[in-house]
Amino acid sequence: MPEEVEKPPPTLLTAMPPTSLMPQNAFSSIEIEGLLKKNDQNVMLTCERGASIPTNPLYDGSGRVRPDGFWVRPPSKLPAPGNGTLRVIVKDQLGQGRVGTVYSVNIVSPEEGPHIPPLVIKVSDRYRSAKLAREAWFYEEMEHLQGVSIGRCYGFFQVELTEECEVPNWRKISEESAEEADEEERCSLRDSVWSRESVRYNAVIGQEEVIDSWKEYEEQEEDRNRREAAFFTPNPAAHLTFVRKHHLISVLVLEQLGDHLPVGVTLEGIEYVLQLFRYRINHLIRFRQDVYDLHEDLGMLGIEAVDVHWRNILEASDTSEKLVCPYHGYQHNWRLIDFDLAEKTDRPMKQAAKTAHSFLETIFRNLVEGIIVGWD
Repeated sequence: MPEEVEKPPPTLLTAMPPTSLMPQNAFSSIEIEGLLKKNDQNVMLTCERGASIPTNPLYDGSGRVRPDGFWVRPPSKLPAPGNGTLRVIVKDQLGQGRVGTVYSVNIVSPEEGPHIPPLVIKVSDRYRSAKLAREAWFYEEMEHLQGVSIGRCYGFFQVELTEECEVPNWRKISEESAEEADEEERCSLRDSVWSRESVRYNAVIGQEEVIDSWKEYEEQEEDRNRREAAFFTPNPAAHLTFVRKHHLISVLVLEQLGDHLPVGVTLEGIEYVLQLFRYRINHLIRFRQDVYDLHEDLGMLGIEAVDVHWRNILEASDTSEKLVCPYHGYQHNWRLIDFDLAEKTDRPMKQAAKTAHSFLETIFRNLVEGIIVGWD
């Protein structure tokens, strides 16, 4: 049976109603109080709008690909980029991961204009600006899913600090150890996909042969790099962030979302509570299916989250408008986060979402027992 062809509906963008929120590209700079120190004194950190870094496209060698190739981002529906300044004060540290630290903030200004939802800032670790710039690109790529399946992103900002500046929560990491961590992460991802050796039937010689899967992986990586230029237009400004600068700091401004999936509660109990006390809708939308559908939304764009984990599923904000999903026809009550490991592929939606669905089932099954599992 031929592979089912799935394409975004032609009325994709018209399915999204206008919103009274501040446009996501309204700010050209951000001022952050309570994050930076200079000579042991708190100082204001000012960052300017930065350039994101496109990811290398992932070509599927199985033949199950979109007939028209990669999904192409439609023109942005946002207005022309603004030149406003967002000023915030750091409140609490919410978490820390492989790329940086997330803080909640109080918004100081602007005090007037369209509504700005509660925000968080994701601040890059030392030598991790390129990875945060890559995540920023995925938010740009998924612009029409912001407020639908993922949180809204209010910009990516950067500045190079002077020698006497200090970010208290920056990890004590050297350039050499950063490179080692990059290689370890890359090898970990490689090893999770293939064992060192595997047996495959070779139709040319008419028998099975043992192949070096790691070597094959490296060759595919080189091929991806060669073919990248055919899909993406080079952005010289963006590639400057690949340079490992000791004092380069990057900030991703995101809509603050709600809680994680409950742990140690039956799925039926969670669904009942959500239906009875929070989401007063005419028909029951099972939250498990809701989360499955989020990954299908990404799959419609040929995007795979890769880091499928309990910690990367949050409730939608109740302080900003939830848009109707153009693919599933209802408002999702959950959001996906954390896209620094995401991949852009040429796989059709069902193939792109298949792996995520299998891991989600494991996550849901273990949550009932109070066990947190994930694949990253």
